[in-house]
Amino acid sequence: MTNAAKNTAPADVFMLMGTQCAFCGPMMQALTELMKAGQINRLEIVNIEHNLDLAAELGVRSVPWLRIGPFELAGSRSKQELSEWLDRAASDEGIRAYMEEVLSEGNIEAVRKLLKKQPEALKNVLELMADGDAKINVRLGVGVIIEEMAQSEAFKKVIPQLLEYLHHEDPRVRSDACHNLSLTGDPAYIPAIEKLLDDESAEVREIAQDSIDSLKQA
Repeated sequence: MTNAAKNTAPADVFMLMGTQCAFCGPMMQALTELMKAGQINRLEIVNIEHNLDLAAELGVRSVPWLRIGPFELAGSRSKQELSEWLDRAASDEGIRAYMEEVLSEGNIEAVRKLLKKQPEALKNVLELMADGDAKINVRLGVGVIIEEMAQSEAFKKVIPQLLEYLHHEDPRVRSDACHNLSLTGDPAYIPAIEKLLDDESAEVREIAQDSIDSLKQA
C-alpha cells in the first residue's frame, strides 16, 4: 500500500548509528535512497558515540536503531524491509504488525510506548487477543498490556470491541473476552457475561462464572 493510497504524508525517520557498526552504512544508504524516492518526509541520523546521553534516554543499547513514524525498530533491516515499515507507518495493519513483531521478541515496553502516543491502538491489541494463530509470546504480552490498562479511560473506548468478542466463534476468544471484561472491575458488564453461562464450551462457562464472581466482589 502506497502513501498516496493511504492519503497520508510520508513518515519521519530518526536513526542512531555507530562508527564501528557494519550494518549502519548500508542502512543509511538505503534510507537516503528511500528519502530521494519520496517515501521519507524527514531523515535524521545521529552517531551514538557522540550522544551517549541520548541513547540512554531512549533505552538504546545497540545500533542500528530506528524510529519510523510511531515504530521503534532495533537491528539491521534491508531496503525492502525499511520500505515496508514506511508503508505500514500510518495504517492499522502496520500498527498490528509492529505490535506482533515486538511482542514476539518479548518487548512489551515498545507497545507501552506506542500506546502512550496512540492509545487508540488498543483496538489492535484486542485484535491480537482474538488471533488464534498468535505466538505464545504475543498472547502473553497482550495479556500483560490489557491487565495494565483495563481500568483506564482509553480502555473504555474499546469495550464495545471486547463485547463483540463474547460472541466469537472461537471459545478461547470468548473466554479471554470474559476475563478481560472482569479486569475492568465494572459490574455493569455482568449481564453480557451471564449469557455465556449456557455456552457450549465448559471452559467458557467456567471463565464466565469466575468473571462474574470477580465483578461482584469488585
